[in-house]
Amino acid sequence: MPEFDAATLAWQDQYKLMIGTVTPRPIALVTTLGKEGPNAAPFSFFNCIGGPPPMVMFSVGDVQGRTKDTVQNIREIPEFVVHIVSDAIKDGMNVCAVDFPHGVNEIAKAGFTAVASRKVRPPRIAEAPIAMECRLLQILDIGEQPYHLVIGEVVYFHYHEGIVNERFHVDIGKVNPIGRLAGKGGYTRITDRFEMPRLKLGVDID
Repeated sequence: MPEFDAATLAWQDQYKLMIGTVTPRPIALVTTLGKEGPNAAPFSFFNCIGGPPPMVMFSVGDVQGRTKDTVQNIREIPEFVVHIVSDAIKDGMNVCAVDFPHGVNEIAKAGFTAVASRKVRPPRIAEAPIAMECRLLQILDIGEQPYHLVIGEVVYFHYHEGIVNERFHVDIGKVNPIGRLAGKGGYTRITDRFEMPRLKLGVDID
């Protein structure tokens, strides 16, 4: 049975085990605004935290000792928009993942439509089925690389027509999100779903 002491592994091997183990991961396509204009980049170290208030987090690693534009922009303007990546916008998301030079507008490069947000300054992407406008709560610098753990409060929700009903239930089938798997190009769709009701103590199990 394979087992590993993390302290004895090179960071590349630690990383491969992590991204191969924690799957599938939701993808946040994050737009920010800096001195040189807007930026868009996807991150799969991403999830919701809880609420109230509604909170989300995503983690951004440095590249070759340089802090990514997303984090630099959020430090300048502590606001951002998180978009859920659907199958319909996956190609544009992939363009936004390119390591463009500083100051390049990835939204335009991807062919997305930038529209004004309601409560924050960074624009949102019209083609994304869900967008969550966020204000920064905290950035935690963690790890040796390092990673920047960005925590934000969701202050405004946007949904395409027909995704949310009057009881605030989200129809995930109409969102059709994709998730990240291991490897340089590993993704998955939600094509096989099932329901398993939560068991109740004293009713279903003693």
